[in-house]
Amino acid sequence: MIESFYQYWGKCRQGSDNNNYHLLPYHNLDVAACGYQIVKHNYFNSAELFMQIGFTPQDNEKAALWFAYFLTWHDIGKFANGFQQLFKHNNPQLVAADPAKRYMSRHDSLGFWLWDTFLKNKTEIQLSNYNRKIEHFLDIWLLIMTGHHGKPPELRVNGNLSFNQQDKQAALDYIKAINEFFISEHKLADYCSFFFDKALQKKLNQISWLIAGLTVISDWLGSNESFFPFCCQVIPLAEYWHKHAIIQAEKAISTLPKTSPIAPFIDIKNLFPFIEKPTPLQQQALSCQLSNDGPELFIMEDVTGAGKTEASMVLAHRLMTAKKAQGIYIGLPTQATANAIYQRTATIYGQLYQADSHPSLVLAHGASYMNPHFNHSIISSEDSCEQQYPTGEQTISAECQEWFVDTRKKALLAEVGVGTLDQALMAVMPFKHQSLRLLGLRHKLLILDEVHAYDSYMVKLLESLLHYHALQGGSAIILTATLPHFLREKLLNAFYTGLTNHPQDLLLNHNLPFPLITQLNHNGLVEQAIDTRDDVKRQVNIEWIDDIDAGINKIRHTIAQGKIICWIKNSVDDAISLYQQLQLKLEIDSNNILLFHSRFAFCDRLEIEQKTLKWAGKTSNRNTRHAKVIIATQVIEQSLDLDFDEMISDIAPIDLLIQRAGRLRRHVRDQQGNVKPFDEKTQPYDDRGQPILTVLAPHWQDDPQKDWLDNPTFRNTSYVYPNHAYLWFTQKILLTQRVIKMPEDARLLIESVYAQDIEPPTGLQEAFYSAQGKSLGQASIANQSLLQLNDGYNRTSCNGWEKSIELSTRLSEDNVDLYLAYKLEDNIIPYCTNSEYAWAQSRVPLSISKWEKIKKTIPQLDLQRLEKIRLQIHRPQAIIILIEQGKDSTFYSKEIGFYAS
Repeated sequence: MIESFYQYWGKCRQGSDNNNYHLLPYHNLDVAACGYQIVKHNYFNSAELFMQIGFTPQDNEKAALWFAYFLTWHDIGKFANGFQQLFKHNNPQLVAADPAKRYMSRHDSLGFWLWDTFLKNKTEIQLSNYNRKIEHFLDIWLLIMTGHHGKPPELRVNGNLSFNQQDKQAALDYIKAINEFFISEHKLADYCSFFFDKALQKKLNQISWLIAGLTVISDWLGSNESFFPFCCQVIPLAEYWHKHAIIQAEKAISTLPKTSPIAPFIDIKNLFPFIEKPTPLQQQALSCQLSNDGPELFIMEDVTGAGKTEASMVLAHRLMTAKKAQGIYIGLPTQATANAIYQRTATIYGQLYQADSHPSLVLAHGASYMNPHFNHSIISSEDSCEQQYPTGEQTISAECQEWFVDTRKKALLAEVGVGTLDQALMAVMPFKHQSLRLLGLRHKLLILDEVHAYDSYMVKLLESLLHYHALQGGSAIILTATLPHFLREKLLNAFYTGLTNHPQDLLLNHNLPFPLITQLNHNGLVEQAIDTRDDVKRQVNIEWIDDIDAGINKIRHTIAQGKIICWIKNSVDDAISLYQQLQLKLEIDSNNILLFHSRFAFCDRLEIEQKTLKWAGKTSNRNTRHAKVIIATQVIEQSLDLDFDEMISDIAPIDLLIQRAGRLRRHVRDQQGNVKPFDEKTQPYDDRGQPILTVLAPHWQDDPQKDWLDNPTFRNTSYVYPNHAYLWFTQKILLTQRVIKMPEDARLLIESVYAQDIEPPTGLQEAFYSAQGKSLGQASIANQSLLQLNDGYNRTSCNGWEKSIELSTRLSEDNVDLYLAYKLEDNIIPYCTNSEYAWAQSRVPLSISKWEKIKKTIPQLDLQRLEKIRLQIHRPQAIIILIEQGKDSTFYSKEIGFYAS
């Protein structure tokens, strides 16, 4: 008699072909075989995970079988008649549809329900030595297995709506057969004893999220019909396992990218041939003593231009050689900064690995698919390792195997990743497939740049990431030029609690000077003050203006001298307004003035960024810089290597002014603006003289009132930086010091604004404490969005798994996506026409509040055409805006923010 479980399909395709389905027991075995091969061959360091829960290296075969055994349970929810009805057929060999049953919940959640309410109570399938004490830990395994679609299964489902008694019996018969094969033949029951060890039980909870990632990969591979063709013929399970599943699984995992062996660290010139003499920070990265084992955290604080990026890569290679990491993820504040660092990383990351290997480099952010450099690096299995680039395209030494980018969920599994911090933060939040991100980060060194750029919400998320990364044995390097004591303390303590697995705060020395390198490992905390190289020590004088016309006069004087000047405004609206005023009052040639902010169509934003680099980048010269004016917002203050002769900035918190001042006379140039060749012996001086940062700020008040920023000139600044006391403290310390002197005054400047015991003036206390309260609220919201990873893989670890809760790695005003287009006869054409991602590059983000104010004045598509375009571009919420053909987004709309005529 044929067993009842052979009447259920696991995979199917609609059609008249009698062989258009794959039996459920076989699909379960396919996935189990893939999991078995993954652990057996230690893909994704999976064998090490099982060693953490009691398996020895000699038990690797048993660990692989243990994982495979539970994977055979992963789709038991598909035994539900309600699910089986999804395949329309008249095949008498399959179970008949039960009209009383419906598919009301996903099959993964139905699977856990079946275990929890029916199967776990059946003594005939319980493992030998079964004891109620281990039932909870079997629950964890079933949560992992049935959560194979990227989320833990829902716990509040009514499986009785989908299962009938015949289905339950078929599932029971199936598990009995599986136990007979796996448990009896391979004697896996002998390994149940480690579930009674409390330490191992705790460790299983911690690593359950990582095993969930392995489960997802196993299911993906086992669902690939090219390796596992449909089989609807009844074959004994043992025969299918040995003659089909195991053999095909070995072929399937051969498509997985191989781990690249690490090259031994030689010296800094092997990574950076252009470095003749390491900076003090780089020398410290070369010489600091690494611990013998365990994770480490380094915080590198130094001035802009001190070579922090190169120092971090030197230290990264040393840590990798010491077997503390097998790869790197570099997390940055913005997509623009990630793009820039990606191109720098592409030229050297291969030196971290042995010469005959082919490590993958991934650009990981939401718009990476539109980056031409990254797209050109992607190779399929059929491609050769040597990449061919289009004529005129600069070759970069990077490659990325297609496997890592066919879905963004896999991106962090590549050896080296560069992207936004958000991609890493998603690993500790209830995003779908976060387990894959967590698995990808496990053996990576985290390099986090410009951490001062994050608000309280993101800092709280970052604390959780550092905590869990240390708990899993991961190391990290944090880079910054402006780090307040309180933030440094938060990050160190977060890592320390993961390192020790014990809530205990570190005792830090707050009197150490800047620059500083901090090292934390099992041996304790080392805080080492260092010097910085002479040519990046700088003093920027401060001068003040309190009205726009004074700044316009400075621009007039600067361009008359043939210099380049930038004014950094605090809001897009202020930048647009100033841009218009300059054109009216100074009659500047439109080819010599540039508006740079975040509210351009994507394609124009890229073009503007490249023009900015051409005008003011390191390779710019007297011709490209001559009499140029750039009006920009905060987009210009981070990671772009820019050098202006003169700069004006709206008043901003001190750390941002330091960042902005770092783009003022950044390179050593002659009077005409040409870069002077570096000469270590003579240390050439900048012929342009002492840099001066002109700051637009309110007239100084010793005792400011609450309306201190109510002047129309500063109204938008007051919205952008609501803690007005920070602006006042900034003005106060700069009026006192009269200069930004780096590195000597770094601590004084930062702590004069951000010290925790500072008391604001009476008139600004309301704004100060309101902002402080908002900051605490942001941290609280972040805390509610974090997974409690020590509690094990389940939905109760965070409310964010529910569909009704919106998740984000950043707290900001909600935006709408506007897509610019124009009519051509009867067709709607995207604004950007020179890209395969035309619609995506025609997108402009805009706050909902601003859109609500202006939408009635903006020409849009009728509803019928709008829905058609939305379907076409797969953006159900897209708003299509019509512009005149031939207009660029710079000229489009005064209300939205592109107007520039």
